[in-house]
Amino acid sequence: MALVFILALLIDPSAPRPPFSAIYLALAIYLAGATAMIVVAWRSWWWEFRLAPTVHVIDTVALVGAAYFSVASKGDFNSPFMSLTAFLLISATLRWGWSAVAWTSIALVALNLIVGAGLFALGMPIEPYRYGRRLMYLGVLSIMMVWLSGEQRTARAVPMPRTPGTPGERRTAILVDTLTFARATLQASGAAIAVARAEEPWTEVLRDSGYAVIMDRLGPDALEDGQAEPDRAALIDLRRGRRIVSRASAHPIAVPGPVEAPLAVHCGVEEGILVTFETAAGPGQLLIWGIPDMCTDDLPMVEAIGRHLSSELDREGLAELAQAASAASLRDTLARDLHDSVAQFLAGTLFRLEALTRWIREGLDPTDEINDLKSALRREQGELRAMIQRLRRGEEGDRRTDLAEEIETLLGEMGQHWHIAVRLDCQVRPLPISIGLAYELRQVLREAVANAARHGQCREVVVSVGRQGAALSLRIADDGNGFPKADPAPRPRSISERVEALGGTLSICHSDPGVLLEIALPNRIA
Repeated sequence: MALVFILALLIDPSAPRPPFSAIYLALAIYLAGATAMIVVAWRSWWWEFRLAPTVHVIDTVALVGAAYFSVASKGDFNSPFMSLTAFLLISATLRWGWSAVAWTSIALVALNLIVGAGLFALGMPIEPYRYGRRLMYLGVLSIMMVWLSGEQRTARAVPMPRTPGTPGERRTAILVDTLTFARATLQASGAAIAVARAEEPWTEVLRDSGYAVIMDRLGPDALEDGQAEPDRAALIDLRRGRRIVSRASAHPIAVPGPVEAPLAVHCGVEEGILVTFETAAGPGQLLIWGIPDMCTDDLPMVEAIGRHLSSELDREGLAELAQAASAASLRDTLARDLHDSVAQFLAGTLFRLEALTRWIREGLDPTDEINDLKSALRREQGELRAMIQRLRRGEEGDRRTDLAEEIETLLGEMGQHWHIAVRLDCQVRPLPISIGLAYELRQVLREAVANAARHGQCREVVVSVGRQGAALSLRIADDGNGFPKADPAPRPRSISERVEALGGTLSICHSDPGVLLEIALPNRIA
């Protein structure tokens, strides 16, 4: 701008001629200083940031003075006043935002008033019309720039990487993709991420220097940095002890003094941008170095990458927890199913084999009992196949079945298997329910009848099923020995877990003789 100004003065025939005018000397000194500042800003982000306010004041005073003292009295169209004003306001906008634009506008108006009043007091020719028009233009331009700079809410949006794959199994891929994206976006020579692992006594470190991603580990306290503020990026220089820290509600601040950055020390980096982010598993840090022309303008982008990484890791952590919960639920379901079906059936088979041994010893014909055992084994094999198919297919969808018919068939098999009398009392027929609920109730009945026969030494079990208002009720009564006397009364674990998973209630009543189980299930699941 100063160079163009000097050239314009040399071309203008009405302007003072060098070397007799001091204005050329002042502009030359200003041009030399501006050139030196460009070199300093290019080489050091620290001094570029620290000297920016001082340089802005010098620009304001120098350019306003040059515009007034070098323009001919009739030079309306060759005056650089408006271009110089726009330069100052745009510079303030890019550096500090709307507040700096407002203060710069106030300073420009005040300087124009002071200079104009001084020239008028000295008797120099000033046209009030041109002077007032210039102030009006300055006021309108200032208002527009304050408004436009106030509309700058966030940094430039850049699409963040989306890592493909199965949620819950992408943690390492997310870290690698973020490193690659950060290096490519900022044209950096290297980047590193340090994140804590839940319930692990170390900090995981991934470093990308352009050739390969290297995985490493640090101690558990490696990210305990008292200088770091979550989601705030900082330009750091470990060798010179310099930091420029971004702030949420204010402009960045320069902080001299020793810099604590264990991740930078581990990576052998002296200068770069560091951002700390929070995840559910603990803190993490992203370090980027080797950025061409690195300055405070890069801080918002690094903060955006840090926030993206934090949210992606949290989502991945939730997916991992969901997978773990699903696996635990599947293990519990398999354990209950195997206990209520296979284990109880094997126990009943052992009971019948012992009875068969006595029959043979007494000289009785075991053919019918052996045939019954074979039939029971085939039925149990069918139950196991059905359970396997159910696991493979998942939910049964909207398929429905008649609960009364399902229970009646099951009770006939259970009575024959345990050599006890089992009967069904159902006043409502048919009783349509979902396939999944019918399976759960069949397993409950298997466990209840087996317990009554094995532990209660019962001779008869009566099952009642029906609807009570909005609930599905199931009553299982036996004439056995009942539970051992204890306070509180013991509850059958498998049955309790199934009823609780279905959202129902289980009541246990000690009758004489035997035990009565009362189960109520909400109608919405039936």
